[in-house]
Amino acid sequence: MGTYNKGFRIKVVKEAIKPEMQGMEEHIAKKYGIRPDTVRRWVAIYNDYGESGLGVRITSPAKKSDKEIQLEKENAALREEIEILKKAAAFLVELSRK
Repeated sequence: MGTYNKGFRIKVVKEAIKPEMQGMEEHIAKKYGIRPDTVRRWVAIYNDYGESGLGVRITSPAKKSDKEIQLEKENAALREEIEILKKAAAFLVELSRK
């Protein structure tokens, strides 16, 4: 896989996002000697992060283990429980003042 500088990536993306070039990734890719899915990926990065995103290599995150997934679910449940308890505590304080 080749590496391309930020200026080249921006040039390709700017051409690909022109209204008259929508859906023409294969044509653009052929013109610049790159793969069509590379053009699509760069456009997606540009849409998400702007030009600055094209200057860094973005890799897909490693697949999470079952343990990580379980811990994230547990963490989310505990955070939700904390929020409920905070609201209940505030409610009880209000009741005690009346």
